[in-house]
Amino acid sequence: GGQPCDDTEETESCNSQSCNKDCDLHDWSDWGTCTQACWGGTERRGKAVHEPAVGTGKCDAPAGETRLQFRECNSMPCSEFYQSTPKGKFLKCQSKVDLVILMDGSGSLGYTGWKNSKDFVENLVSNLEGSDDHVKVALQLFSGPTTWENYYKCTGAGADAAAPDMEKECGISWVKHLTNDTLQVAKLTADLQWPQATTLTSVALAEASAELINGREDAASIVLVITDGKPMSQERTRQAAEKLMANARIIWVPVGPGAPLDFIEQVASLPKKENIIEIDSFDKLKWPYFVNKIIAQSCPVLKKAPMLDNGLEGLA
Repeated sequence: GGQPCDDTEETESCNSQSCNKDCDLHDWSDWGTCTQACWGGTERRGKAVHEPAVGTGKCDAPAGETRLQFRECNSMPCSEFYQSTPKGKFLKCQSKVDLVILMDGSGSLGYTGWKNSKDFVENLVSNLEGSDDHVKVALQLFSGPTTWENYYKCTGAGADAAAPDMEKECGISWVKHLTNDTLQVAKLTADLQWPQATTLTSVALAEASAELINGREDAASIVLVITDGKPMSQERTRQAAEKLMANARIIWVPVGPGAPLDFIEQVASLPKKENIIEIDSFDKLKWPYFVNKIIAQSCPVLKKAPMLDNGLEGLA
């Protein structure tokens, strides 16, 4: 028999405050610097998390209105920055930026679209001031595979574990890796051959991500996607874009009537008006306006226009 034992455990309530608590945010940060020198850029400010949410507590998304705000800045015209060239009046980028240009060479462009795309990229690259303190540019020409076997191989979904030949099987080639010799890249652009294949945008973005590993730590990283066609896989492209946006800004340039504008609206980062530059016809690729729009929206530091003899800055 024996006597029953006394209780050997005691329980005591602790942490009686709620186990579920919403996050606590810091006050608004100071406004950041303006994204553009002219034509209306934006400044942004945000609220960082001070105390994270507990349990089932909620925390508004970092890109939501309660945590991210924009305001317009530098809305004046770009008159004081135009440089006269034989091809027209262009802005000249002097920002410290690593710019990776992804140029669509798919068959849907048509001959005129391809020719105008080359002129467009050549004009753009010619007006980037290349140096270790300013712009470094890389140019990738992308189309896509011509068989489903190669598509599966290029996207890692095939049975063949061997790495694909990016140029021959996936239709993706580097015209030039990151360099400050912008004039050489412009010349190479003029000699490009038209691939006329499909549109493997997802792998093009993944390749751009790998290229930026060689970028400068203190330079802005921007990927410019000039495309006229729907990507072969929207889901893979969305995933590749999200991964790339963790380390770089993507500026989308949908060109022509068949460009996937609805899809680009979904994947572009905020503010969308700065990260989507729509060109609705291939003929407009010849306009200096759109080259200047890209330079204005990707380069907060522009070269000032030369002074005229009368002391006035050139170009009204």
